Amino acid sequence: MAYLNDQISLFKKSFKIDKKRFLSVIIFDFVFILASYIVLFLCGMWLNSSASKISGLDLTTLTENAVNELAALKSFYYGILVCSLLLIIFLFFAWSFFQGFIWNTILKKKFDLDYFKKFLLLNLAFIPLSIIIFFMAAVCFWSFNSVFLFFPTTGLNKNLIMFILLVLFTFVFLPILLYMINFISILYFYFTKKSKILDSFKNTFDVAVKKIHLLYIPCLIMSLLFVFLAVITIPFNILPVWLTSLVSFVLLVIYAAWARFYIAVVIAELERIHHKI
Repeated sequence: MAYLNDQISLFKKSFKIDKKRFLSVIIFDFVFILASYIVLFLCGMWLNSSASKISGLDLTTLTENAVNELAALKSFYYGILVCSLLLIIFLFFAWSFFQGFIWNTILKKKFDLDYFKKFLLLNLAFIPLSIIIFFMAAVCFWSFNSVFLFFPTTGLNKNLIMFILLVLFTFVFLPILLYMINFISILYFYFTKKSKILDSFKNTFDVAVKKIHLLYIPCLIMSLLFVFLAVITIPFNILPVWLTSLVSFVLLVIYAAWARFYIAVVIAELERIHHKI
């Protein structure tokens, strides 16, 4: 009971944050998403334009035109490769830049070039682990989808089935997904504190893996808040689709900003309790 009371206190504390810092995090997220959308949109336009130029090519006959068309096709594929590579590099640098700013803002640290270079290396080192986390998240999605498809075959009342699925989603599947998502937040928390890559991975393992049982309640609280936000957006379905999507998007960005402040408060409290600072 004492642990639960402490978690409720931490939840309340996560809302007692500097409004300017909270707004800054939201703005950084919006700018990153907007910049990424613009770049993806431009890449999509280029791909559509390039694809339209080679549509209907006839390479069945070895004529001069066919040779030229084959060269155009090769150029298109090389263009896709270069465009994809540049897109990945841009998104990687943009993610690192804005996430670096965000975590320095959350922890009241100074963002500088030395931090940014080390942060890039941290994200490079995290790529293999992120693949594992992505695989685990995919398994979790597949498991929930299997459960979702299974219950309708049981012949139970539809309302009861929806209730059971909602409970499983809120108390089991979503907390697991949030835990995996917040794994990187915990890593960024430790790195921003000391700017040491190896120590950051070690501290993250000590907390996120060895003390995983202490993270269930925080992830459950985040899950309950997420579901609550999803429920209150239901009345917006009567509005035009674009407006409903916009409201949902804004709420999601605000939720993501709060979640990072909240996980920072939780990890700082775990640090205090276990005397790791």
